[in-house]
Amino acid sequence: MRISKIPAPLLSGLLVFACMNLLLNYVFIPYQFPRIKIHKVESESFQDLILGTSHGNSAMDPEVISGKTGRSCFNAAAGGQSPEDSLFLLMDACRNHKPERVIIEYDPTYWLFLDNFNANARYQLGVMEFSPVKLAYFAGIFAMRDIRYVCMPWSQYSLKIDRAGEILREKHSEAYRSFSTEPFCDSSQVLQENGFMAISDTAEGEKSVRELSFSRETEKHVKQNKAAFERILSYCRRKGIEAVVVTTPVPDETREANTAFYEEAHGIMRGLSEKYQARYLDFVMPEEGDETAGLNKDWGSEGFSDGEGHMRTGCAGRFSAMLGELLGS
Repeated sequence: MRISKIPAPLLSGLLVFACMNLLLNYVFIPYQFPRIKIHKVESESFQDLILGTSHGNSAMDPEVISGKTGRSCFNAAAGGQSPEDSLFLLMDACRNHKPERVIIEYDPTYWLFLDNFNANARYQLGVMEFSPVKLAYFAGIFAMRDIRYVCMPWSQYSLKIDRAGEILREKHSEAYRSFSTEPFCDSSQVLQENGFMAISDTAEGEKSVRELSFSRETEKHVKQNKAAFERILSYCRRKGIEAVVVTTPVPDETREANTAFYEEAHGIMRGLSEKYQARYLDFVMPEEGDETAGLNKDWGSEGFSDGEGHMRTGCAGRFSAMLGELLGS
């Protein structure tokens, strides 16, 4: 149908809605650090690209890793990044700058639930450059679900109207225009230019240990997350990208309280890695003879800010050096 055939009142209404929607997005949606990471992977080239969750974001320091490998590296991991989000972020990076190697952090606790339609995913979709990858991301994740929060993402933040003035000042700042990490640096954590989230050695989080298990209730979620992770490994293989899967260490108490869970998680990823000829470095529950055998113990609890396994800076430096040695050039 030609635009001339659309009734004038309807066309005017659509234009007003579009303009109001853009304005509300600008007023309500705050500056978030994934914007920096996506800008980096879209505009710069890295030999090694790190994907994954907050565990990977706080454990893998590209500067330390590069010091061991001699290769450029960027950490694009972020809290809330599901396997599906990692896949489309990798595809987005490959549009202009295909990495030689992808280091994919595997946190099996994410596989126990399905929350792909989350705040991180919506924001990531919103700040990506317009491209066929962005359209595929929308069609594959959002189109068949409740798309209100994609078409009107401001509604997710509308209850925080008191922050509107602060958000507007932030978006008019030089830090926002230059994709600066400064707004994401405080006494507890510092976002570095290389994407690494350095958690202070004095930061304190919830130290309790959760009981983890695969069950009938989580079976559907695990199956879907496994399929998404398999798509990442398949994509890497097709593109000629070396894939290395890494499960970062957790506090000894967490590992010992959930031995059966981590053993099953290891078996799942071992099968996928062998199928797609990916390298698997498990620092939680490796098998005898694995490259990481013996490297999963004696991490204690002091090196972590919480019981889940978010590393403090000192522990992350130790782990990153170890990982860099194993990765090699």
